[in-house]
Amino acid sequence: MEKNRMVLNLAGQEFRITAGSVDEMRASEAEVNRRIRLMQERFPQQSTSRCTLLAMLEMADELRSLNAAHADVDKKIAELTRLRTGEEKTVTPPVKRPFERKKPVGV
Repeated sequence: MEKNRMVLNLAGQEFRITAGSVDEMRASEAEVNRRIRLMQERFPQQSTSRCTLLAMLEMADELRSLNAAHADVDKKIAELTRLRTGEEKTVTPPVKRPFERKKPVGV
């Protein structure tokens, strides 16, 4: 992969970096600056550095939530793969099906 030298402007500060994709880094730069601006609007009395840290904290929390959701999806895929290959014989359905009737008592 080709490396590209570029300058990013984050919260008014320049950072010289080397990146694989200029377009992806520009998109990341725009997202980071957008988040910092949102924090500055929510907390106008706070400094830029504090708003930057708050934006980072918010992004880290979102990343943690997405990683947890991703792990759940991976777990379900592994379960379905085991079912397909016949490795797992009994699996409880994730939800009850409303159209299935309960068996009458005493039958």
